[in-house]
Amino acid sequence: MNLEILVNSGAFDRPSDVLIFFGRFHPLIVHLPIGFLVLAIIAQFSVRWPKFQPLDAYIYYLWGLGALSALATVVCGYFLSLSGDYDEDTLFWHKWSGIAVFLFSLTCFYFTNKKSKLSYFTKWPLLITVTGLLIYTGHLGGNLTHGSTYLLEYAPNPIRGLAGMPPKTKPRKKVILLDSADVFLDVVLPIMNSKCTSCHNDGKKKADLLLTSHSSIMKGGENGEVVIAGSPEASELFRRIILPENHDDFMPSEGKRPLSDEEVDLLEWWIMSGAPSKGFVTQLDPEKRITATASSYFGLDKNNLLNKKVSYPDAAIVDSLRSQGFVINRLMKDNNYLEANYTLSEKAIETLELDLLLKLKEQLIWLNLGNSEVEDLHLEKIGQLENLIKLDLSRNAITDLGLKHLSKLTNLEYLNLYESQVSEGLLEVIPKMTRLQKIYLWKTKVQDTTIEQLSTMNKNLFVVFERDEVTGN
Repeated sequence: MNLEILVNSGAFDRPSDVLIFFGRFHPLIVHLPIGFLVLAIIAQFSVRWPKFQPLDAYIYYLWGLGALSALATVVCGYFLSLSGDYDEDTLFWHKWSGIAVFLFSLTCFYFTNKKSKLSYFTKWPLLITVTGLLIYTGHLGGNLTHGSTYLLEYAPNPIRGLAGMPPKTKPRKKVILLDSADVFLDVVLPIMNSKCTSCHNDGKKKADLLLTSHSSIMKGGENGEVVIAGSPEASELFRRIILPENHDDFMPSEGKRPLSDEEVDLLEWWIMSGAPSKGFVTQLDPEKRITATASSYFGLDKNNLLNKKVSYPDAAIVDSLRSQGFVINRLMKDNNYLEANYTLSEKAIETLELDLLLKLKEQLIWLNLGNSEVEDLHLEKIGQLENLIKLDLSRNAITDLGLKHLSKLTNLEYLNLYESQVSEGLLEVIPKMTRLQKIYLWKTKVQDTTIEQLSTMNKNLFVVFERDEVTGN
């Protein structure tokens, strides 16, 4: 009578928090019946050999523990199903196959009682049935959690064909040039697949939201659109991924790994750009606002220059530079990359020395011309040293006019412009240095607003603008 009242009251149509609370124990305890029943099956087969006969005394208890834990799992699973986040057809078969596992394991428990007799022709079909049900129920549970294609997603095509699945689609080529990166197929969809689709797929569509394609993302869920093109702040999807992790609405939920800062920035930029379904990243980002972040996301910011073997430098040129006041050092034992330091010469740099440096442009990766009276006209030649990773131009009267010649130094990771005359011209040059990680700008004409703009353009760039941070370098 009480159960009838509970059903008629609609409690299961609008499950209470208590039911959902107990339901969420299902993923925790579901491994108990699997473990007990697998042990029982193995033991039942093993006792056919004399040396495993001692296991016979424990089989009865294993079936009992398996049946008991299967019952608890079924009950919690039923409570969890009331949340309505799962594909109904898959859920139906998962639920009834789980109940069948409980009933058949209970039957095995009953017949393994020493007082009960189980014929040879009944025992083995029972064992095979329980084994098959365990596999089938687990498979359906995996489909509910990870999607219907989870188990066979990476299976060979013949196996996929037997399962009624289409052949595997050709994977997209790895992005090795940012110009070839598609904004949705190479950026947005991979982020969704890695962080979101485990809860928003064809088998488990939480909040009736599917995040497996552009059309489904733009369609939204039971509460309407989750992406408002051009407005990240109005987009529910974006709001949820930037909430504190302990917030009830934070996504991804259920303890899954949150989106990285790079992924959040890329999704924000995609929405701000109109949430397009296609288009190259570089075409959609003409002002290079997201270039550094996208390069880091694809791993294109990793400098592979040092993996390249370079030839031995011309000894005559090295000797000539040393005679002019340069300190030349080899940086690697197994490669021929060089460092050139002119700061100890206490002389002004001349065009002749720069011409000699250009003859070592393949080997030269570190160059220190601090306090060497470098002028804007010299930067045209320095800008041709395209393998430079580290460049020190501190205490030189260079300006924005000369700085533009350095825009081709795309391998540069470190740039020291301390006590120079550079200013807002940095905004034109620095974004082109996509690998730049650290820049020193203390005692320059750079304003705070320029620093803020640089930080916005490249969030991976560390700008040193204070004295106490410069003195240690």
